[in-house]
Amino acid sequence: MAHAAPAGYGTTLLVVIWVEASMAFLLLLARVYTTWRITRHIRSDLFLSLLTFVIAVASVVFLTISIDYGLGMHVDELLPEQITPAIKWSWANQALGIFAIALGKLAIVAFLQQIHGPEHRGRVIMLWGVAISNLLINSITIGMIYTQCSPREKLWEYELPGTCDGRLRNQTVAYFQGSWSAMCDLALALYPVVFFWNVRLTTRIKVGLCLLMGLGVICCACSIVKTTYLRVLSQTEDVTYYIAQLVTWNETEKWLVLIVGCIPPIRPLLMIIFQKMVITARSHSGPSDKYKETELTSYSASSRVAVRSRSDTVRLPLSTKDSEDNMLEDGAIMRTTDISLSYEAAEAPQAQHAPSDTRLVIPHERI
Repeated sequence: MAHAAPAGYGTTLLVVIWVEASMAFLLLLARVYTTWRITRHIRSDLFLSLLTFVIAVASVVFLTISIDYGLGMHVDELLPEQITPAIKWSWANQALGIFAIALGKLAIVAFLQQIHGPEHRGRVIMLWGVAISNLLINSITIGMIYTQCSPREKLWEYELPGTCDGRLRNQTVAYFQGSWSAMCDLALALYPVVFFWNVRLTTRIKVGLCLLMGLGVICCACSIVKTTYLRVLSQTEDVTYYIAQLVTWNETEKWLVLIVGCIPPIRPLLMIIFQKMVITARSHSGPSDKYKETELTSYSASSRVAVRSRSDTVRLPLSTKDSEDNMLEDGAIMRTTDISLSYEAAEAPQAQHAPSDTRLVIPHERI
């Protein structure tokens, strides 16, 4: 071999991307379960996430094929018949990966829209503007990738006659796309933090929601690192080795966008798991006196009051500070109390003139 450089890292890249894909798949399953069985509200953000995952997996398949041909290794370590398909499938992977990143941000905005009411129409339009602008710029970048060479096949078949005068243009557009993508990630991460911090919630709830919704800063950091690696686009003399460095960060950003977008929607599932863990821990430590006063299943005789002869359920909204500690699945921050009035057939003593038909008031709190 003319080149004594260390071996490539195609195998390491393959392991990393499939581990990231597996993590995203598990979180997406949890999101589907939460939507289907707990919140029971299937909205557009779930469909966008599923579409993002399908396209992301397709891009990983292309990358796997490229690595099998030798992506991540030096050109002089490959046979001529390996170089062309390795480059071809790596470009296909990057194109789908860039598109999946944009779709993932659309899914995040679709989820954020649920926490806004009609009075926040302007904010929702702003969020969609950020995501759609990212989609447009990413789509333009994909077009630049496949038009930098003429004929197009020269992008992966260097021996073909033709020119690649658009390489510098493609690199410039890629720098802008990476910078804009990082800015969008940062905006979508910081906006929920500002939004929830101005809502009347307890500090504990605020911190929890801000941490869940602000994980997009990780995607922002990854996008910045990926942008710094765009310099390898000019390393055409050893393209199979250097392009793999860019692919690594492009794949990581893609899966992080999907992973980060799936964590806030599974909050109801995480709360159920946490509550079960707490109950299990308390069952081993014995009964606690802390919650005795909140028991709603035991009633004394003084709980019986006379009401009208019609059974009804009255829902009373509470306006206390604690009423803002819970977010329902439809995004509204509220708390209601259901009071069910059930009948009890009981006759009053002869010595008293109480009505013969009394009712039992059973309060049920629904959060």
